[in-house]
Amino acid sequence: MFRSPALYGVTVDYQDDGPLLVQKRADIAHSAAVLSEKCNLLKYERHSGKSQSTELGRIASHHYVTYNSMSTYNQHLQPTMSILELIRVFALSNEFKLIPVRRDETIELGKLLEKVPIPVEESVEEPADKINVPLQAYISQLKLDGFALVADMIFVQQSAGRILRAIFEICLKRGWLIPIRAVLDLCIMVDKQLRASNTPLRQFRGVPADVIRKAEGKQFPWYRCFDLAP
Repeated sequence: MFRSPALYGVTVDYQDDGPLLVQKRADIAHSAAVLSEKCNLLKYERHSGKSQSTELGRIASHHYVTYNSMSTYNQHLQPTMSILELIRVFALSNEFKLIPVRRDETIELGKLLEKVPIPVEESVEEPADKINVPLQAYISQLKLDGFALVADMIFVQQSAGRILRAIFEICLKRGWLIPIRAVLDLCIMVDKQLRASNTPLRQFRGVPADVIRKAEGKQFPWYRCFDLAP
């Protein structure tokens, strides 16, 4: 903080604070506590300085989710949300705010919009709307041509697991059965790279493509495979 005072906001008011900058560090801790309290992550007594973590705060710290994202989830999550609505909430995460929409990838994004299994009603001109496409492209194992778009998909995929688990725990704490099931299905899709309509045979290497196509075309339940004779 002494080496780069402008970076940490150490103004001339803190010159007499001593070599440890106790007051500056206390102000930083106070500001962080106030922001956490506004996002319902913390119970903070400003006079005594005591604080106590809430359930949302514990979920955020366990899954390394930013306070902005937790505030977004707390605001937008509802007890009757489908997978499509949950993906929209997922796309609003603060972790993806720096992913831009590039001009050279609009054509490829338009083609992907026609291939993704879950319809995307919004355009991909906004970053929050774009996140929906690489997430579904990863689940569906779609081939991407643009290097930048592939990098975006990898970043979304790496963050999807912990963010979706955080959303799952929020819904679980609130007892919302419909989004609990939807988020759990979404977690499995991301983990196994399989859509809900895909047959688990896709996880086994060497299974002929025509067998997978027929299994999915006939909508044959997976649990019925155990009843088949060799």
